[in-house]
Amino acid sequence: MTESAAQQQTSANVASEYNRVFEKFVGESPDGMSDIVGIVAYGIYKNAKREWATDFRAAYGRAPSQDDLRAYHATWTPAQIQSARNSAAQVMAEYADTVISEEEPRILRDAVKGRFWPSIFTSMFANACYTLILILIAVILAKAGIDLIGLISAADKS
Repeated sequence: MTESAAQQQTSANVASEYNRVFEKFVGESPDGMSDIVGIVAYGIYKNAKREWATDFRAAYGRAPSQDDLRAYHATWTPAQIQSARNSAAQVMAEYADTVISEEEPRILRDAVKGRFWPSIFTSMFANACYTLILILIAVILAKAGIDLIGLISAADKS
């Protein structure tokens, strides 16, 4: 057998043994990022597979063969995959609730914390900048020969 024939045979063996379960769980989202719920669901699948393999070893006194593994993979129907995805979504929602619950006191404390004086100073600085800009515009118009006060008076009379 030539070297290229051996490589093709090895590639064919790897391709035939490749488990496509990951693709069943994880799709691509429109923004090109992997589906995080699918990744968590795949983790649920891997945990179930590990548990199955442990039970198999205890029951039969040996590790599962490739045929046993293929049979196990075949048991994961679309309904079971969707159930694992639903479980993953629930786990993620519970995690988000936990994080929010833990951070809520800090968020509320920061919201109520005395930030009055920094806000006053920020507002005063912004108003001073605005006033300086208006004065600068008035000076530029006066240098250009435009009587701003006269324009305003003429507008009041009409």
